[in-house]
Formats: sequence, C-alpha cells, structure tokens
Amino acid sequence: MYITSIHICNFRNYRRLDVSVEPSINVLYGENAQGKTNLIEALYLCACARSHRTAKDRELILHGESQYTVEIVLAPHGDTSRNKGDRAGVPSLSSNDRKSPSHTNYEETITLTYQDASDGVSGPIKPKRIAYQDHVPFEKISDFLGLFHAVIFAPEDLLLIKDGPSVRRRYLDLLISQVRPRYFHDLSTYSRLLQQKNKTIKNLRQRKSLHTLTEAEISELEIWDYPLAEAAAGILVERILFIERIRRIAGEKHEQISGGKEHLFVRYRTVPGLLTDEIQTDPSGERTVIRDFLLSRWKSSEQDDYEKGSVTYGPHRDDLELSLDGDGLRAFASQGQQRSAALALKLSELKILREETGENPVLLLDDVFSELDASRRACLLRNIEDAQVFITCTDRTFIEKELTEVDTDTADGNGKPWNITFFRVEDGAVYRK
Repeated sequence: MYITSIHICNFRNYRRLDVSVEPSINVLYGENAQGKTNLIEALYLCACARSHRTAKDRELILHGESQYTVEIVLAPHGDTSRNKGDRAGVPSLSSNDRKSPSHTNYEETITLTYQDASDGVSGPIKPKRIAYQDHVPFEKISDFLGLFHAVIFAPEDLLLIKDGPSVRRRYLDLLISQVRPRYFHDLSTYSRLLQQKNKTIKNLRQRKSLHTLTEAEISELEIWDYPLAEAAAGILVERILFIERIRRIAGEKHEQISGGKEHLFVRYRTVPGLLTDEIQTDPSGERTVIRDFLLSRWKSSEQDDYEKGSVTYGPHRDDLELSLDGDGLRAFASQGQQRSAALALKLSELKILREETGENPVLLLDDVFSELDASRRACLLRNIEDAQVFITCTDRTFIEKELTEVDTDTADGNGKPWNITFFRVEDGAVYRK
C-alpha cells in the first residue's frame, strides 16, 4: 500500500492540510521550523499510533486547540485511482462497513484522533484517542496496528547508540507493534499493571518506616504478579525472537556499510537467569515458562523491590547491548561508527517489515542526508528499492543532485530512474512545485 493523500487538522503547526502525494519519491523542502518534520511525524503516527518524538499526545495538538486529527488515504501498488469522496479530515461516522485489508482494488482511509482532557457539563472528560478504518472506529488502538507500515530514518537515530536503554526499548516496541498487535496490547497492559504495583509499593512505604514485609503486605504486592507476568511473558517472547533477526540482519547491513572491515554485535540483556537461547529454538510453549520464571523471580525479590521503591526485574529494564568487534559502541566508537551502527539497525527494521508484510513499507527520511556521509547515503539509497519515500531537507538542489547521481541500476531495484516530486513546506502549508 502507498499513500495517495494526507489530511491533517490541528496537528503541531498545521491548522488544516489536504495534499495529494505520489507513489514514488516525495521531497519536502523548506526552511527550518516550517513543519517538514511535523508532517513526517503525522505519517509515522498512522503506522505505530505513537509519535517518534514524544509519548504525550497533548504535545501534538496545535496551540489553543483541544484535539487533533491525522488521516491518510492508501491505495494498493498498481492502483493510481483517486477517490473523489469526502476529505474533510475529521472522521465521519456514517460508514457502515469496514473493508478488509485483504482486498486489493480499493482506496482505504485510516484516521487517528485525540481529544485532550477537558471540563464537561457533567464533570471532567478524560483524554481519548480513537482510531478509524474507513471512518469506522476500532474498539482498541491495538486493532488499528498493521493497517499501514512505515520506517523512519531521522537524526535522532543516533540516540539508539548514544542514549540509554529506554530509547532502544522504544525502537523494539515500535517495530514489533507494527506487525504483532498483541504485543502492543501486552505492552499497554504491562505498563498499566506495573504502575499499579509500584503505586502499591509506594503506599506501603508511606505507611511507616522501612521494615520487613508482613505476610499480609506481601500478599498485597503479589496480587499484581500473575497478570503482570502474563503480559511480560508475551513481551519477552516477541523481543527475543525479533532481536535474533535484528542481530543477524543488522550484522549483514553493517558489513556492507563498512566494506567488511567491522562487525556489529547485538545482544539482548533481560531478566538475569532467563535462558533466551532456548526460547529462540522453541518459542511455542515458552510464554508459560517465562511467566512462571518471572513469578518466582518477583516472589524472591518482593522485599528488595519494597526497599528500592519499585519493581526491579522485568521487560521495563531490558536493553540491547551493541558492540563493534567486541568494544562498546557508546564508549569507544567514533561518531561515524555510531552512525553506521544506527543505520544498520534501521535497515534491519526495514528488511524485517518487508519480510513480515510481503511489501515495502513507506520510508520517511527526515533530514538524514545531511547527517550521513556519501558512502552511508549510497547504502541507504540502495535499500530504497521501489518503496514510496518522503524526504525532508532544507536544500532542494542538494537532494536533487544526490538522487540523480545514484546509479539508475540501483535506483528502484528495476533499473529505472526514480520519479521525484517536490513540495515546498512553509509555515504549516504545503505547495507542490
């Protein structure tokens, strides 16, 4: 599937946007702070139901407004029709049928809306996020995932190497959630239950000074453990399987980038004592094994968790350990080596989505050409194949030169030169040039 048009209302600096785009390469150019990255962010939101820049939906709302809407219209590759129907940007709830993704000859509309908390006539109104397919609402956001797939390349990718474990966990979560909706559900459930157990720990600590927990207090903590372990087991099984694929593919991509001179190693660090190699060979029954392992681990660490003030072990502590020929990337690698490793991770994400879906995800290249040297730019371009691409930049002529200089034998994977369309972005408006 590729995007035929984009419709935005009250998102970031966009009051209203309705623009048709092309199935090949779309270059968004203009000065800084005009809305190029905001548009890329809106597209990525339609793939993951999450922004790659913030976890807070209210930060995405145009200043002075209380809600936003992001909508894209999709068509299957080979279908160049344009649906002339309503493009209001705010979802209409009049549709009666939700179209199945297995159909191939229609346009499909997917929409995400968010209403911030407010004061209603009968009391406070809670914040609410709703996803739609063809204007029909989903009961759960997790049901929305998998309709549209995208991979984003951005300067922030370097944080995968330089920043802490939470950035790498987010990378994993956004990738897996696109192709495993149950994973997204498990993540949401785990996060909610973890907050509740940590709140229980906090309440126990506030009652009196630190002490040895009584049986009644331990029971008060353990009430959360079984559902928490159920959700955690689902998360860990998928992470272990996907990280093995990332390890293999990222290693191959990094060898291509470095010309075989360097070797990237990826290792999963999770709950001590969990045998991840066994799960990789036989994942089918391991959810129960992991659940029981976590229950045992949490039971033995209740006192320690109470004294520390939060749950010590679980998926919320996981990390990807990255090294180059045995040396830690964060501490010992140069800036160029770190960029190569980050690019290899993102290219592995791209290949995994292709393998999982059988088609090219939309590629979102947010100001990455200025961050990469010539050899890394060439490597990225060779992996574009025939995907729909959105590129942001400040200098149109630089991007035009980069794209036209690439060997046309590798341009779209079929020996044909790329079709490039330019859009100027200025103060929250987009103009085709």
